[in-house]
Amino acid sequence: MSFFCCLHNKMRVRWWSAALLVATCLGGPALRADSSVALGSAGALERAGQTQDSGKNGTAASYGSPVTDDRRLFKLRWRLPWALVGGSGLGTTPFASGFTATSVGTPPGTALLAEPMNAEGLSALIPTLAIGEADKLAQLQLGVISTSIGHASIVDRYTNSPDGAPRMPGVLLEGNLAGLGGQVAVGDLLAAPSFSAARVYGRPIMWFVAPDATFQPNELDLDPRTEVAGMWVTGLTGAVDAAAPSASDASGLVWMAGWDNEGAFLDNQVVKTIVYLDVNALGATAGAAQRVGVGAHPGLQLMFDAVGFRFDLASELNAGTDGYQARYFDRLYAIERVASLGTGGKPKIDVERPASWGYTLRAGGGFAELFTAFVEARDQFPMDPVRGANSAQVTVGASAFVLMVGGAVTATQAGISDYLHPNLLGPGFVVTGEGRVALVANVLHVVGRAWRAHLAAGDSPDDYIVNEGTTLGIEVNLDFL
Repeated sequence: MSFFCCLHNKMRVRWWSAALLVATCLGGPALRADSSVALGSAGALERAGQTQDSGKNGTAASYGSPVTDDRRLFKLRWRLPWALVGGSGLGTTPFASGFTATSVGTPPGTALLAEPMNAEGLSALIPTLAIGEADKLAQLQLGVISTSIGHASIVDRYTNSPDGAPRMPGVLLEGNLAGLGGQVAVGDLLAAPSFSAARVYGRPIMWFVAPDATFQPNELDLDPRTEVAGMWVTGLTGAVDAAAPSASDASGLVWMAGWDNEGAFLDNQVVKTIVYLDVNALGATAGAAQRVGVGAHPGLQLMFDAVGFRFDLASELNAGTDGYQARYFDRLYAIERVASLGTGGKPKIDVERPASWGYTLRAGGGFAELFTAFVEARDQFPMDPVRGANSAQVTVGASAFVLMVGGAVTATQAGISDYLHPNLLGPGFVVTGEGRVALVANVLHVVGRAWRAHLAAGDSPDDYIVNEGTTLGIEVNLDFL
C-alpha cells in the first residue's frame, strides 16, 4: 500500500541545510556500508543514500522501524511495490532506486514506477517477518532479512533485498543460551549458494565451572554464576558466496572465516563493558585479488540501560593485508556482488583489495523506545597511498515515535579525504527525513519522506548538483509485545 510522489531537482539550498545542523546536534544512526580503499570516494554518495535506513533496522520490504531501538517479539512489515514519481531524478534517489517505469497512465509530469521483480514475478509480495529478538533466547526472520553476525566484522547489517533489488525469500535462525549459541542465515532459499553464513559461539569457563547453567536462557541473568563464568566468549564465523559473478569467469567463490574472542567484564540487562578481538580471513577463487588476506578487529562496547534511558558507545580499529576487506558482506552486498557502486559495473569480487587500516566510532542514546539519537564516524586508509585513497564519512541523525506520530532525520557527509577541510554540505552530502502518522490501531502508517543529495559536478568542492525529492506512502506495520 505504498504510493510515492517524488518531486523536482533544483540548484538552490533549502531547509535541508538547517536539518543537517539540527541532526548534528542530536547525533544519528550508524551507517555501515564498506568499500575497498581502491575505490576512494567513488560510489560513496550512492552507498550513503541507500544505507541510511540501516540504522533503523530498515529493509527493502518496509520503511524501517520508526525508531532505532526496535525491541518487539513479533514484527511484520510490508509495502506495495509501486512509486508515483515526478521530476527527472538525477543520480541518487534513496527511496526509489532500481524501480522501472510502467505503462500505466499518470498525470502529466509523473510516472508510475514498479519495484524490480525476480523471474517468478512474486518477489514484491515478500514482507519482512520476525519472531523473537536478536541476542535473546531465539529469533526467526523470514522473507526479507536483515542482520549482523557476531561483532559485524564479516557480516555487517546484511540484507538480502537492498533498495533497488528484487526482494528475496531468505531465512535467519538464531538461538542463544547462557553458555552457547549460534546463527544461520541464507539470503535466498531459491539460490542458496549466493549467500550463506553461520556462527557458533560459547563460554568455555561456564562449561566447566557451572555446566548446569549453560542451557539457561541468556537474557534472564538469574544465576549469579553466569556473570563471572560467562566472561570469556569465543566463536567461529563463516560466510560464503559460492556463485559470485566475475567479469573473467562465469562465477567464482568468495568466502570469509573468522575467530572472535571477547571479554565481557560486565554483561547484563543494565550495564555492559565488553572488549573483543576478531581475526578473519578472506579468500576468492576469481577476480582481481585471488590471494587470501587476513585482518584483525579489536574493539570496545559499552552500554547502560536503566529507568528508560539507554546509552551505547562503540569503537573499533581494523587492519588487513592485501586481499582482505573488512565487512565484505555488508548492507549492499546483494547489489554489489553483481556491480559495485562507483566502478561502472565491475562485480565486487573483481575490485582490488589492497592492504588497509581503518576505524569506526559510534555513540548513541535513547529513551523508553520513543526517542533515539546516534552519531558515527568511520574511515579506511590504504597502507600504500598509491593503491587507493581514504573516504571518511560522518553520519548523524535522530528518530522519535510518540503515541501515533513519529519522525526521523539522517544526514551523511561522505567522501571526506581532507580532515582539515571536510567540505561539509559539499559534494557527497545526503540528508533524508521522514515523518509518519499511525492509523487504524497502529497498523497502517502514513509515511512522508524527503531527501536532498549533493552530486559532484566538477573539481571544486563548490561545484555540485542538487538532487532532491519527496515521497508519500502507506506502510503495513504489525508489532506486538
